This record gives sequence, structure tokens and C-alpha cells, in this order.
Amino acid sequence: MWAVYSPLSGQTLMLNTEAVAILEVLRDRPGTLFDACKALSSRAGRDAGDLEQLCLDAWSTLLDVGLLEPSATGGSRSA
Repeated sequence: MWAVYSPLSGQTLMLNTEAVAILEVLRDRPGTLFDACKALSSRAGRDAGDLEQLCLDAWSTLLDVGLLEPSATGGSRSA
């Protein structure tokens, strides 16, 4: 588990491995959840679609607490 502070919510949160992996990928290259999972799929040896389903809750949490922000084109980028 990792701890992170969100300036938007003013909260310190505990993040799971999936959330941290998403943030690490999007730090280098903004994109959608599927984009992040596609980048992670080669490292994990798993299908990007399967990873997307596994990471959906983490993605929602990251958006809700302001660690990701939606872009004008529908993707998301790290804050």
C-alpha cells in the first residue's frame, strides 16, 4: 500500500498497487484507463482488456479524489 496526499480533496489516501501503477503510467503519458492498461499489459503479461476490468475501481477512486482529471477529449491525465 502507498500513501498519497490529494491537494484537491485535502485528504491523505492509501492506494493499492493498481492505482499506483495507473499513476506511474499516466505520469509519463496521459491517456485513458485503457491506454494505461495497454501500457501495463506488456509488463504484466496480461490482456489489456482484462487489466482494464481489474483497474476500474482504482480508476474511479483516482478520479473521485482528484488525483486524475478528465481531459476535454474524454481521456484522463495525472494531476
